[in-house]
Amino acid sequence: MNSMNHYPFKMDADLSFYREDELFLGNTQIRLLKQVLKDGSILASAKNLKMSYQHAWHILDKLNQLSPLPVVIRQKGGRDGGGCVVSNYGLKLIRTFEAKEIAMKEFLANNSADFDSCFF
Repeated sequence: MNSMNHYPFKMDADLSFYREDELFLGNTQIRLLKQVLKDGSILASAKNLKMSYQHAWHILDKLNQLSPLPVVIRQKGGRDGGGCVVSNYGLKLIRTFEAKEIAMKEFLANNSADFDSCFF
């Protein structure tokens, strides 16, 4: 008997939402939105996530372009510089994404045995 049979298969997936055939929301967008919640700044969030400011700005800009409502609201610079806040709609997107991700992981965990049964 092959020793590989002792190790069950594990299904895995990443959750993504698309709009107009473009990525709207996925793990990177959620990580960035959650970091903006903490930092209140695109620049600080980009640095903390080790991504360029330009890349972070592009992600947030694309979110707002594809969204029916603003996801992030940029605040103009002033004495202390500008900032960025996640809108109430953005907060709802985060909560909904996280709930769907939990449901997806539960589905995968509950259905991986079907694949294992192909080998016995």
